Amino acid sequence: MAELVANTKTSLQGEEVIVRAVQFFSSGKWRTQSQSARIATFAGRPPIPIGMLILTFIGFVFFIVPGIIMYFVVIRKMMQLQNIVVTVNPISGGSDVVVKYAKHAKKLVDGFLQSLPSMS
Repeated sequence: MAELVANTKTSLQGEEVIVRAVQFFSSGKWRTQSQSARIATFAGRPPIPIGMLILTFIGFVFFIVPGIIMYFVVIRKMMQLQNIVVTVNPISGGSDVVVKYAKHAKKLVDGFLQSLPSMS
């Protein structure tokens, strides 16, 4: 999966941004994988679309081979861990926050970036 990048500038110091990131993402289905003063990495699994589950079940019930194909191609791929990486760089008067994430975590990352106070 391609990674997307979002960034913003905030008036908070870097350590405070990392602390807020840990609190924000840990409250969801993401767990902290690593953390330092400037970088925090969170691991989690994307939700499996209900339509894909239904198609896989139908494939298993009526036709064994399509069910197996759906399982390995779709379900197993979606069950892999995905990462959100929050990087903080100090700038004058605050911090520059860069977040790398997978497409399914866009709403979550947008919520985190909006929760940070702006530079003004």
